[in-house]
Amino acid sequence: GHRFAVVHGDGARPDVSFYTMKDPKSRQAKHLGTLHGRPVTSLHWSPQGKFLIIAGLKGLNGQLEFFNVNDMDTMAINEHFMCTNVDWDPTGRYVATSVTSVHQMENGYIVWSFLGQQLYKVNRDRFFQFLWRPRMPVKLGEEKEAEIQKNLKKYSKKFEAEDESLKSQADTEKMAERNKMEADWKAFVDGKAAEFNAIKSEYLALVKLSGYIEEDQEAEIEEVEVEEVISVKEEK
Repeated sequence: GHRFAVVHGDGARPDVSFYTMKDPKSRQAKHLGTLHGRPVTSLHWSPQGKFLIIAGLKGLNGQLEFFNVNDMDTMAINEHFMCTNVDWDPTGRYVATSVTSVHQMENGYIVWSFLGQQLYKVNRDRFFQFLWRPRMPVKLGEEKEAEIQKNLKKYSKKFEAEDESLKSQADTEKMAERNKMEADWKAFVDGKAAEFNAIKSEYLALVKLSGYIEEDQEAEIEEVEVEEVISVKEEK
């Protein structure tokens, strides 16, 4: 690919800058943009070159930012606590993060979609390595390869549309989950209100029998005057 990224700066939250070598005006690297103050220790490009994971491993406890370099847009931010490794599958559709036995705790792996959606999680003691099966090379004839190169833009648009569809589907699923949580909360509140209304009459009857009067209930106030003789003194 013609793009590359560098991590630079001081402190625990350095910057990440992107460049391209494909600049029609010059032979110099062209700056595409910079992300400031990221918790990053390593970068992991997708095999397809469009997506990148900005990872904060080791002392940063597995911070993961799923980044779309074409659009310079963060798709998702997640965490895999104590993560030690990040491995893309050969197609660039999936990525695995893992905690190996260099740590005594939290061993196992998580498989994510390229959009940053968690798909699968396994905890396993004394976990040593996660390795994707290599993708066998596709052998095509020269004519077929030439046809693909000629229509590459058409194919690219098709797959980009599929990627956008998957991203939209993920957003829809998140919205549906939020709506369900809101509906569940409303049902819980309504249920508790119904329970209170069902016992309200019994509660008021008990209050009346006890003689206790709450602040919002009407009460009669009776004023009583009492005369008290303090002392008596006779005058001569």
